[in-house]
Amino acid sequence: MAERLLLRARRGGPGTRAVSLHGRRLQRVPRGLASLPGLRALSLRDNELRGLPVELGGLSRLKELNLGNNIFEEVPEQLKYLSSLQKLHLFGNKITTISPAIFDGLEKLILLNLNNNKLKYLPPEIHRLENLKNMNLNNNQLESIPKELCSLQKLSELHLSHNCLITVPEEIGYMTNLRMLCLSRNQIGVLPDGLCKLRKLRILDVAGNKIQIFPIAMEDLMLMELYCEDNPLLQKQPLSAIQEEEVWSLKKMKISKNVHLLPVRTLLCSYKCFNHPGHGVFGIAVP
Repeated sequence: MAERLLLRARRGGPGTRAVSLHGRRLQRVPRGLASLPGLRALSLRDNELRGLPVELGGLSRLKELNLGNNIFEEVPEQLKYLSSLQKLHLFGNKITTISPAIFDGLEKLILLNLNNNKLKYLPPEIHRLENLKNMNLNNNQLESIPKELCSLQKLSELHLSHNCLITVPEEIGYMTNLRMLCLSRNQIGVLPDGLCKLRKLRILDVAGNKIQIFPIAMEDLMLMELYCEDNPLLQKQPLSAIQEEEVWSLKKMKISKNVHLLPVRTLLCSYKCFNHPGHGVFGIAVP
C-alpha cells in the first residue's frame, strides 16, 4: 500500500511537493523518495520506523518532515543533510539522545517538536539552531537546561512542561524575543532574576512547581497570562514589622485570573519605611 501511494506521488513528476504516508505501519521508509528532488513536505508519522535510509538526505529542498509517533531511540543523523528543513516533528518516539552532529546542517530550522520522548539532557551544541522560533520539549525527563540554549535569541515559544527541571539558567534573560514560556509540572524552586528581562514575554506557566516567592522585578513584566497554581506560595498574612529580620513582601499584581497576590521579595530602605502607609507592600511571617 505504501509503495502504491508513493508511486501515485511520483506520477506528479520531479516537482511533487508533498507526500503523506502516515499510519501505514511502515517499518522502513519506501524506496524511491530520493527520486523526488522537488519534495517540500513529507509525513511519515504514526508508523513503526526505527531509522532512516541514507538516501533521504538527498531531499535538499525538503522544508517540513513529520516523524512523530514512531519508535526512534535517537534523532537520525541523516537529518543533518536536510539543509532546507524548517519544521521537524519527532514527538511520541523513544528518543533518549541527540547527537551534537545533528545541528550542523539544520541552521534554517524554525520549529522543533520533541514532545513525549525520554530525553534527559540537551547537548550544548543546540545553540547552532540560531533561527529556531518554536521549541517543544514537553513530557521528557530533562533535569536541566544548558545555558547555551538561552543564546537562541529568535526563540518565541519554549515548552518544557512535565520534565524534571530543578532550576532555570540565569541566562534565560538573553532570549529577548520569547513570548511564551511553559515550565509547568517540574521541580523548580526558584525563578532566576534574568526571567524579568524578558520584556516581550506575554505567557508564563510555572504551575505545579515548588516556588515560594517570585523575583523582585516580576512586576516589570508585561504578562497577559500567568499560571502559578499548585505552588507552595508563602502564606498571605499581612503583619506589621516588629523585629529587625529579613523582610519579605506581597505586592498586588493583577495580571492573571488565577492569582490575586504574588509573593515577591523586595528591598526596603528601613523598617520605618516599611511601616509607613501607602506603599502597597505587606510583610509575611516566615517560620
